[in-house]
Amino acid sequence: MDSVTAARAKLSPGLADGELLSLRRRHPALIVQLVTLQEVPGGQTIRMIAQQTLRAMKTGALLAAKPEVDLLLRLAGTTQIALAIEEAGYKARGTMVLVAAGSARGVALLRRELAGNPVYEIIEGGEIDERGLAMVERAALLGTRS
Repeated sequence: MDSVTAARAKLSPGLADGELLSLRRRHPALIVQLVTLQEVPGGQTIRMIAQQTLRAMKTGALLAAKPEVDLLLRLAGTTQIALAIEEAGYKARGTMVLVAAGSARGVALLRRELAGNPVYEIIEGGEIDERGLAMVERAALLGTRS
């Protein structure tokens, strides 16, 4: 069974690239992405969007060649990679959020690692609001355009 975790990351943009590469090296079986969002949605919204990427990976319907890029596109709400990087890449303005998806065991290991690191603050589930539902819907619709 697949799982997703997300955490606010208090990283300077200069350290983000190295941290992301390090996390991906330590957890190669997971999809790990670092995004910057103007408004951070609840954990349930992030989980639902990441689950779309996991499903797309299994069905061969990714929006990009790599699942990490698919996840960035879905969180940014666009199919344009350059726009997604500009608006939601880790060098953009806003709150940096780490999102990881994959096996429940792999995600649990990473979550424990993040929980013990003061740089990260785990984003819990909570209710999904209208804005969150709109984000999930927009991310889902990206895969229907041809």
